[in-house]
Amino acid sequence: MTFFNFCTRRRFVRNALTAATALELRQAAVALGFSTQAEMCKLIAEQETGPFYLQDEMLRSNIREDKAGVPLALKIIVMDAQTCRPVAGAAIDLWHCDAGGVYSGFTKQHHPGPGGPPPGGPPPGFDAHERGFDDGPPRGFGPPPAPRPTDKATSLRGIQMTAGDGSAHFETIFPGVYMGRTNHIHFKVRLGGSSDGRSYQAGHTSHTGQVFFPEEIAAVLMQSGPYAQNPIRRTTQAEDGVFGGQHGESSIATLRHLKEGFEAELVACVDPLGVPAAIGPGGRRGGPPPPQD
Repeated sequence: MTFFNFCTRRRFVRNALTAATALELRQAAVALGFSTQAEMCKLIAEQETGPFYLQDEMLRSNIREDKAGVPLALKIIVMDAQTCRPVAGAAIDLWHCDAGGVYSGFTKQHHPGPGGPPPGGPPPGFDAHERGFDDGPPRGFGPPPAPRPTDKATSLRGIQMTAGDGSAHFETIFPGVYMGRTNHIHFKVRLGGSSDGRSYQAGHTSHTGQVFFPEEIAAVLMQSGPYAQNPIRRTTQAEDGVFGGQHGESSIATLRHLKEGFEAELVACVDPLGVPAAIGPGGRRGGPPPPQD
């Protein structure tokens, strides 16, 4: 099998010039057809936090622990969308599921598989009044209640501070899938908090997003190893409401095939002082602002 990079022109330029000077960025933007440097450094799209976030996880780079899966060296680079310069000292708060689609901290949580209640509401054409449910749809329809932590497991969760070039590095595994979601990794960009040497507290959340991967590679990886043991059919990017409704195409990481596993890289252009609107299921904006961690 041949592995290769699936890069949009903008994403390629961002990745190639992350640590460049402002002058180099301006020159490169013009040379590659962008009218201005600002066009190259547009804000990355926000995505929802999801139900499995746990606050103040450990400051560490290697979050794999004993989890089986394809090794993934992930680099996230934070850029200031206003100045097009790297953001140093930002906390990248990251979490994702294991090869079987389970999040640490929620390992005893029931994950509905095939034949479970349909996510997101009744099936098309379902008329609650016609079926005699005048008080709303029957139980089993609609979004499930928010899950509660069930254990103290910590795998595939961690926080890293960005270096002078805006980058933070994580050693992990390629994420699996669960019902309704394609392969993805959650992360937040937090600034102005404090650290006790073990974890990162408080601070301002300037971005909440998700890392996605080239569809062709993710689909192949899910057919082997521990991923193939997951009985849930993989949700494609085209079927994933978060990816489709929350501009997931702007958050596809570049992938490089290594001798063992992959190296992934994503550039996140954020407004360090901004307060992003809360994103809910289906891409809905509004409601209370996201909590400042």
